[in-house]
Amino acid sequence: MNGGRTAEDGGRRTDGGRRRTDGLRPLLVLVCLLVWAWSGVCGGTETGPEMTASLVPNQTKVGGVITLTLRFQLPEGAHLASEADSAKVANAATAGPEVRGLEGFQVLDWHVALDEPRENNGGQKNSKMPVSGECGIQLMVTHLASGAVGPISLGYITAGGKKASIEAAPVPLTILSNLGDKPEAARLKPIYGIIPTGDTWKKYRFWILGGIALLLLGVICEWWIRKRRGKGTAVMDETPPDKLAIRGLKTLDAQQLFEKGRIKDFYFGLSEILRRYLEAIRGFPAAEYTLEEIARAAEKKEDQPLLTLLRRADMVKFADSTTTTAGKDEDMKTAFAYIQDTREPLMTEAATQRHGGKRIAADGPRTARRGTPS
Repeated sequence: MNGGRTAEDGGRRTDGGRRRTDGLRPLLVLVCLLVWAWSGVCGGTETGPEMTASLVPNQTKVGGVITLTLRFQLPEGAHLASEADSAKVANAATAGPEVRGLEGFQVLDWHVALDEPRENNGGQKNSKMPVSGECGIQLMVTHLASGAVGPISLGYITAGGKKASIEAAPVPLTILSNLGDKPEAARLKPIYGIIPTGDTWKKYRFWILGGIALLLLGVICEWWIRKRRGKGTAVMDETPPDKLAIRGLKTLDAQQLFEKGRIKDFYFGLSEILRRYLEAIRGFPAAEYTLEEIARAAEKKEDQPLLTLLRRADMVKFADSTTTTAGKDEDMKTAFAYIQDTREPLMTEAATQRHGGKRIAADGPRTARRGTPS
């Protein structure tokens, strides 16, 4: 009997202990939760660095502008690294954050906004909270292929001065065609208004210099020709027509063209000298007139011997008529006599201008002309 009671009492004590233990379990769980919550409020737990990336818009054309937003959280006491820390930018004031994974994009602008530290229960800002914030980067698309942007890494400096980085998952980006929805059916058009940026003139510098040289050469030649003409005209204007004609006849006779058998050349020179003289004293272009036109224009009686001489000269020049040395001497006497009979007693400058001021060839026939005789 005693043994049975003892066993029964032992069983009862065991069940009572189990009931007391089961009643304490909820209390222990509640205490653990309170401790965990209190440690979280007081900053007792530390969270690791993390970052997320978003892209607006997520599709654009080549040359389009998109905005990449990086939401980050850094460890306690850390701060963002900049391009100046990598010695890539000389001016630290304008250096942006150190971001990797943006190949194929051109960074246009950036900004960083840090979150304010949260307050604890005592109303004071908790300086031991991790650093968090947002980095916005404006990008221009410079590649054609669609794909993901990233993975993107953001550099930072730990509280101990060490360099580290955090990464965000790649963000998808679709590149649209500039040719429309159906690029295979688009028709390309030529581009107008493109201005070359290189030194185009260097390609044609030899042609330009050659053109300038030819232009200067032309100006010099024109000046030289005008100078020569001006000198010749001034000299001839000072000489009366009768003296020029007599000088021309003497020069022609001294060349002895007739004696050398060049009979036509002699009469060509004789006819030209007399026509120029007639042109100077009568005022009509006798050098360009035919013999019939000269006969109609020369109305004075003293011009008749000249018309006969010119007609005989034309017969030799164009009709193969021949003459003797005596005939040639007679023609020269007739020419000198005509000039003596028709010249003015004093051929002044006013008289020269009144008669047209025409130049008389005083250097023989054109085929033998080499210069103006003195």
